[in-house]
Amino acid sequence: MMSKKRLLKLSSVGLLVLAWQASSLLIQSELILPSPLTVIRDASRLIGEPLFYGSLANTFLRSIFSFLLSALLSALLGLAAGLFDDFASFISPWMTVIKSTPVVSFILIALFWFGTDLVPIFVSILMTLPIMTEAISAGIRQTDAKLLEMARIYHFKKRDILTHIQIPSAMPFFLSGAGSALGLTWKVVVAGEILALPRSGLGSALQTAKIHLETPRVFSITIMTIMLSLLTELAFSFLARSTRTYLEKEAKK
Repeated sequence: MMSKKRLLKLSSVGLLVLAWQASSLLIQSELILPSPLTVIRDASRLIGEPLFYGSLANTFLRSIFSFLLSALLSALLGLAAGLFDDFASFISPWMTVIKSTPVVSFILIALFWFGTDLVPIFVSILMTLPIMTEAISAGIRQTDAKLLEMARIYHFKKRDILTHIQIPSAMPFFLSGAGSALGLTWKVVVAGEILALPRSGLGSALQTAKIHLETPRVFSITIMTIMLSLLTELAFSFLARSTRTYLEKEAKK
């Protein structure tokens, strides 16, 4: 039997589609707002186009590469900020500036510095860096004081305290921050592609469709991007749950 939450979600999606259809009938202009059926037909044609898969692959690779590189940099900065107050104070202005600056500004600045293929990657790393850095730093700082006291009593080495107590303590915070950063990565990479126009990418395809006034194609590519983003987030959520379960089992040993 379908759960209440799932039924409510399906009802919400259905209501959104009905509102979309009603608005399309009211406006009566495929250029402004195509109907759901028109978008579905265009999406089915899009799936049959080989160029779409090339664009998808390039956007996916840019997103994954920028996410992994951002996670690595965040781990280094977050650990240092969590362990040393002076370092946290030192990088705080950087994080504030990054969080306060509009994405479009970074994209336009990056266009002067890099080739079109690197702009989405660079901007995505910048925008996700504060999220994961602050999550890791918070996790390190909120390590159980009793565990740290026990480690000092038994004369644990600093390296052992870090690897066996502080890093495991920070992992749930990191996984939570990384989940948010992964969703943001797709949005920023596609936005970067729209303005930078690399040779191949979903953002470039969106810009091309917009120039040619192909509104149904803009909708279908957008829906495909949303679905792919959701799939990667679901995969990451599964990985995060597995990691948490493993850490909990290890902590009980």
